[in-house]
Parts: sequence; structure tokens; C-alpha cells
Amino acid sequence: MRFGMDRSTLHHSKPRVPRDRSRLLLEVVRVLHEGVVDASSLPQRLADTLCREGGFAGVALLLLEPSGKALVGVGHSGISARYPAGRVPRGRGVSWEAVARRQPVYVANLVEDPRVYVPGGDLRDALAGLFLPLLGRLGPVGVLVVHAPGGEGIQPEERSFLEQVTSPVALAVENALLYERLGRAVALRDELLEVTRALAGAELDVGALCQRMVHEAVRLVPGAERASLSVREGEEFVFVAAVGYDLAGLRCVRFTEQDRLWWYGLDEASLLAGRPRLLSGEEARRRAAATRPVHGAEAMDRHGDMETLQVTLGVPIVLDGSLEAFLNLDSHSDPDAFGEESVEVATMFGHQVAAILKGARLRALLAHQATTDSLTGVYNRRYMEQRLREELARAGRGGSPVSFALLDVVGLKGVNDTLGHAAGDLVLQEVARQLREAVRASDVVCRYGGDEFAVLFPDTGPTEAARALRRALGTLARREGVWGEGIPVNAGVAAFPQDGRSAEALASVADRRMYRARQVGVDVCEEGA
Repeated sequence: MRFGMDRSTLHHSKPRVPRDRSRLLLEVVRVLHEGVVDASSLPQRLADTLCREGGFAGVALLLLEPSGKALVGVGHSGISARYPAGRVPRGRGVSWEAVARRQPVYVANLVEDPRVYVPGGDLRDALAGLFLPLLGRLGPVGVLVVHAPGGEGIQPEERSFLEQVTSPVALAVENALLYERLGRAVALRDELLEVTRALAGAELDVGALCQRMVHEAVRLVPGAERASLSVREGEEFVFVAAVGYDLAGLRCVRFTEQDRLWWYGLDEASLLAGRPRLLSGEEARRRAAATRPVHGAEAMDRHGDMETLQVTLGVPIVLDGSLEAFLNLDSHSDPDAFGEESVEVATMFGHQVAAILKGARLRALLAHQATTDSLTGVYNRRYMEQRLREELARAGRGGSPVSFALLDVVGLKGVNDTLGHAAGDLVLQEVARQLREAVRASDVVCRYGGDEFAVLFPDTGPTEAARALRRALGTLARREGVWGEGIPVNAGVAAFPQDGRSAEALASVADRRMYRARQVGVDVCEEGA
């Protein structure tokens, strides 16, 4: 690729007349001063000013990526604008030599020097180049490249002057980068706070909340294309949310806490501090092969898409000193997707996720306590009455059956009087456990009052409901414990719509049949009375 100037033009053009250095310096200072207010335009305006007022063939400004992996052209003027520097990988070309040595490097003929690296093509025009490292307070921030016709070059006194100019330029560029970074950080903080408020106040269950958080993570963390969140359930971690992966296929996968630590790859102290870590695709595949889940290994192989993973950013979610969740942010297209800013954003987001999860769990605990009997662990009467009305309304619209049963624990008062209330509590807990085991997950078991329980059977007729109850009551009748041998229980079953269409009507019929069962000496009564 050519710059649009051939060798004859360069060799036979009039000698470049250096501009007045005082004016050049004044213009540079003016641009740097204005750059405090408008940092985004500073690199280009600086290149234009140096090129125009200094009378150079071209000027380019390259800045160091936060990751330190490349120099990126951000300002080009004159001949440099026709052939922009683009992205120069670390260690390639004279620009990186100037950064490494922290000293200017002058090349009299760029075409003939083997050190020259030109992104995207070959340099064919006879040009001289002065590569000036921009050294800020915290280290190198970039390189200023000044071009002149090769036959004329850049004279020693001009090089010396340009070296003096680079010091204020470097400080101004460093300040501009810091201001820009600060602006992004403030904007990100405000957005994270807004996301946190929205999610913390959302009326969502924990699963839906986790899915929303993962979507926000992909949106906010630079470079993230996909994500998954695994959450502690007892001693294991399970996938509860994902973007870009088949969550249904991953739900059966379970990892231990030790597995999560091995996958994390850093030490336990870093894990419990919530420090994010980066793994290349190759390292991630190696760790995944060595860390097989305790359940669902085949599902992980099928739905984890490890073979195309380029890089993963892992964020431990720590609550009260314990690892409670793990967020994986992934790129399947770019091994350099996550830079310093990505890690910073992920760190802040991880802290927000921890706070949101803690709040959600607290709300879930309070809701559970408000609807659950503390002694037996089944639902309380308030919750049952609410669910019964909801199921009857649904059945009324769709015509499906509903059955409702009331149960009485016979002789509980005698156990309390002779053996103490602790023994009576064990009786109630055993009744609750057997009822839960005998019914479906969609059925609702509750402690209705003192020695009474209730069971709601959605989409179920009275015969099927009575059959499930007889299984539980038969087991209880044979159960031995501190209370002696057997726990006698009687039950009455009422059904919608034949026994009534309201919650009150069904409860009244079920109550009469419960006492009828005791009178006639049967476990369950589902008709008559």
C-alpha cells in the first residue's frame, strides 16, 4: 500500500522549512489545555497541530492498551492519516522498541530498516521516522511518531525539541486517559446502582432474578458474549441461569465446592475475596477435563461448548465469607476479549450480585417463614386458604377437579399429657413427613391447626386423593417411636365441584367426613356425610 506520494515527489519537493518553535510550542500548549475539557478529541487535535505547525510530513499518536498487549493508533495527521497505524501487537516494530527502551528511536529510512512493522501492508515510500515514547507519571502511555521525507530527515535540533515537547504531551495524554476512565467508571457505577435498585426491588423468584443478573452481566462487562451462573445448593453447585448456553441441558450438572476452587484456579484467599480471574480457552479446557462434575458430566460435555471457548472470566460470589455462587463470563470469538476494564467491571458487578442474592435470599426466607409452620416445615393455614382459593378459581375456569382433605391426629393430647410436648412434637413432625412423601410435588400439605393437617390435591379427583392418603396413614399406623406403636390419623376428603364450589364449602364437607371416618373406624372417608 502507498501513501499517495511516490519517491520522486518526496525527493524533489522543496526542503521543509521548520516552523517557529515558539509558535509550535504555544499551539501545543493550547491544545493540551483544551484537552482537559475535551479529552476524547485530544489525540487527533495534537497530531494535527504538530503536523501543521511543525511542518512535518505526518504525525501519529499511538496509545498503550490497558492490558499492555498492543499499541493502538488514535490520532493520525498528514501522510500518517493515509496509512493509519491501527493495532500494533506487543514487541512488533520500532514503536515497541522505543517503549521498551524508554528512549527516542530515530530511523533515517523506514523502508530499509528491518525493525519497521507496518500493520496491514509494506511501506514503499522513503520516509524518516522519529519514535518518541510518552512517559507519564505511572509509566509509558504511548508513542508519538513523527514522519519526514527520507531525503531530508529530521535534524538533531528538531529531535531535541520534540523530545522536550513529549513530556507535557505525555502528562496531558495520561490525564486525558485518567479523566476518560474516571468518566466511564462514574457512568458505570451509576448504571450498576440503577441495575441493583431495579433487580433488588423486582418481585421475582430467585431463579428469575439470577437470569436477569446474568443478562445484565453480559450487557455491562466489555467483551462478554455468553455467561452462566452456578449457585450453591447444600454442598453442591448447580447452574441456575445462562445466556448463550442451553440452561435446560445444564441443570442436571453438579459441582462440589472443591471443584469450583479448582476451576477458579487462584488461591482460596483470592476466591473468598471475590477476585475475578482469567483463563485462556486452552487452560479452561484442561481444567474442565480434570474437574468432572459429580453429576451430569455428559450434559456438561454436550452443552458446555468448551471446544470453542476462547477465554473465560470467572467471578466468585461470596456471601458472609462463604462461596455461594460462581459467575462465568465467556468469549467464543476473541482470546483478548477481556481487558483491564472488563476485570474492573466484573469485580464491581460481582459485589452487586452478592448484595442482590443476599437480599433475595432474605426475602425468600421471610416469605417462607410467613407461610410455613415452624415445627413441621409444611405450609401453614394462611397459605393453604390462599392456595385453595387460587386452585378453585383456576378449576372454575378450566373445569379440572380439585380435592381437599382434612386430617386429625388421634390421641395427640394424650401423648402430650403423658409423655410431654416434646414427644407430641415428634408425632406431628412424623405425620408431616409421611404426608409429604405420599403426595406429589404439586400437592400442598399444611398444618391446619393444633392436631389437624390439610392436603390440597390440584387436578385430582377424590378417589385418587383418598388412595394417596391411605398410603400415608397406613405407614403412620405402623410407625413406632417414643409415643409407642402407631400414630392413628383420620381423614375426610371433599371434591370440587360435586361437594361445593367455595373454599368454605369444601372445608366444611371435609371436616364432617373426617369425624365420620373416626366414628365408623376407617382411615379415610371420601363420600357421604
